[in-house]
This record gives sequence, C-alpha cells and structure tokens, in this order.
Amino acid sequence: MQNKILSLAAADEWVTDQRRTGNRIGFTCGAFDILHAGHVNLLERARDRCDRLLVAVNSDQSIRRYKNPFRPINQQERRMQVVAALQCVDAVVLMEELRPAGLIERWHPELYIKGGDYRSSGLRSAPLVESYGGEVVLLPFEIEDSTTSVIQRIEAASLYAPPALVFTEPAKLLFVDRDGTLIENVPYLHEPSRLKLLPGVGDGLAALQSRGFRIVMVTNQQGIGLGYYSLDDFVAVNLELFRQLAPFHVRIARVAYCPHTMADLCQCRKPAPGMLHSILEHYRASASDCYMLGDSEADIAAGEAAGCHSILIGSNGTAHHRVETFQEAVDYILVREQSPAA
Repeated sequence: MQNKILSLAAADEWVTDQRRTGNRIGFTCGAFDILHAGHVNLLERARDRCDRLLVAVNSDQSIRRYKNPFRPINQQERRMQVVAALQCVDAVVLMEELRPAGLIERWHPELYIKGGDYRSSGLRSAPLVESYGGEVVLLPFEIEDSTTSVIQRIEAASLYAPPALVFTEPAKLLFVDRDGTLIENVPYLHEPSRLKLLPGVGDGLAALQSRGFRIVMVTNQQGIGLGYYSLDDFVAVNLELFRQLAPFHVRIARVAYCPHTMADLCQCRKPAPGMLHSILEHYRASASDCYMLGDSEADIAAGEAAGCHSILIGSNGTAHHRVETFQEAVDYILVREQSPAA
C-alpha cells in the first residue's frame, strides 16, 4: 500500500514505465476526505476503463481554499493512505493546486475520468485532454453520497445517542409533538423537501428557550414500523427541521420517537407516557415544571399521564387547556411562568 503513494518525481517514472509496457493510464482526482461507498464505486468503475489508475488527492491547503477552514476532517497523509489501500487504485499523488490541469499537462493520461452529472464541454480541463489526443470519461454517480452528507448524518445522529449525562440540577422541559405542532402535518412524511415550519414556531420556541426550557421533540413514527420509510428517512426530515429552526437559534435538546405500530401495544407510543417518563428521568426533571404541546388528544393524554401541564393547539380534540395557535400556547406558558403560583 505504502509503495503506491508517490512523489511527483516518482510518479513521472511510474508513468514512463507504464507507457513502456503499453498500459493505458486513467487519471482522476478529489478530496476523498471521508471515504464512502460513492468514492469506492466511482474508483472501481474508473479502473475498469483503463489499465492503470492514478489518483490525485487534494492537499489540506487546497481543500481549505475551496471548501472551508474547518475541512478536511482527515489530514492529507491519512487520506492518501486510505485511497492507496483500495485494490482498484494503482498509484496516488498529492495535488497542491485546486485544478488538475498542471498534473494532466505533466503526464498526459490517456483517460481523464470524472464522476457526476458533467458534460465534457463543462469541464475546464477537457480541452487540454483532447488537445493531446486523450479522452474525457464521465461516470454518472451510481451511489448518491458525499462527505458533507456523512458529516451531517453524524451531527444528526448525535441527538439520538443514548443518555450519557448526569444532571445534578432539575431541568424545565418543553415537550413538543412534531407533525401538526411544529410542522405541517404530511401523512408519513419522509421527504425533507416537503417539510414546512408552522407559523410562530421558530419565534415561540426561541422565547421559551430563553426562559430556560430545554426543548424535547416527542413524536409517534409508526411509518417506520409499517415499512413506509426508514429510520434514515426520519432522521433526514428532522435534520431539515433543525435547519429551518437554525435562524431562530433554537436547539432541540433531545428527540424521543416511537417507531412501533398501533398493533404493537407498546408503552412508548402516545397516548402512553413512556417517552416522556424516560426523558424526565434522564434530565432529573419534575413533571410539574414541564409542559407538553401537541395537536391531538394523544399528545395531551401522554402529557397529563406523565404529570406535565398540557396544552392542545387547534381544534382536533378536547383538553383542559386549548388554544388556537402555537404563539398562544407560548404566551400562556410565559404568563404562567411569571405567576407566583406557577
């Protein structure tokens, strides 16, 4: 593996040797920051098109220039080592420049291979390759993945990690239902593009957060149990919700969800209070200091069974306290928290 990683001078000799034996050289490049299945698939297909595959890995400095100061995640030596470990890769070099034109001009690879939805006319290096008789090969992505999406998935998954903190001070919690309370209710929602934040939610959550409430989303998701969508789909929708809440500086402290169907008769699916009990225990919170907001009788029943103050938003059912809008629920809590009797 280590002997695949070449200096530019060593790569000059390698290219000459390959040409001497009649091998056609394919060349591609990229950051390869967190190697994923999309990378491997593309490199394997690239190798199928040539006799030897030469891969240029962007240097740390070049990635900082075209991405952001916090990338790459992995240093260039480690990224080169991982790429070199792939059987389909024959040689690896470091690319200091943003564009590969200098390396293409240096070695004149028979094939310049790129992945994605490009047209050859849209690649700035295509005229250079064609000028010496080389061929530009475009390979559409077969696996839609990216380092950015992997990082976002890790960030989102951290919200679902098993409890690891011990809280010495009781917390005030705001339990909120998701569908129909925070966002428009789309049955079995699994497409992030269809998510729409309801009016007043961002400002309302920000106001309660500023009063010391930790916000916990509590949601039934029987679509997972029914097989209508996956846990990954659920997380992707939540990630879009977090993005839309970001301008309000709202932070969701925890996500509690029930993936079971109604037929499972579990203790976590609302109106059962199982999810709320678990979160209350985790935060060492007193239910009498906490609130449950929802748009259905199941939400309210779960909140009341857990001992929380519960507020029904909208006209879908009956409750001890009901309001028409999310903002009215927020105003009620803020007034109640100011009252000495609260």
